Amino acid sequence: MPIARYWVVKTGGNEVTEEMVKVWKENFLEYAMEKGCLRGALVADGERIIAGTIWPDLETMDAVIESDHYSNIGEVVSASWGAGGINLPEDIELVCNGEVLAMMVPGGL
Repeated sequence: MPIARYWVVKTGGNEVTEEMVKVWKENFLEYAMEKGCLRGALVADGERIIAGTIWPDLETMDAVIESDHYSNIGEVVSASWGAGGINLPEDIELVCNGEVLAMMVPGGL
């Protein structure tokens, strides 16, 4: 069963910059995709950033999250976002892992 993971982070009214997006994409998302993540997205409104990923199973996701490299990624992303006024982990509102119950993608899943 595919697994979705969502992080919801308050922005405190701070702008989400292109650099913050680039750092997340190049450090976390590219690594996650290399290690089995199926899809990922970073979205924002005026109050929060939501990072979402879809994994083939819990074991694949856990292998990434529990890796030593994941800690390094967290430091790089935290520094970038912190420079923009978003403080991780203090500004995290929600982290949710759950089974994907329904989803449509080209070619199926």
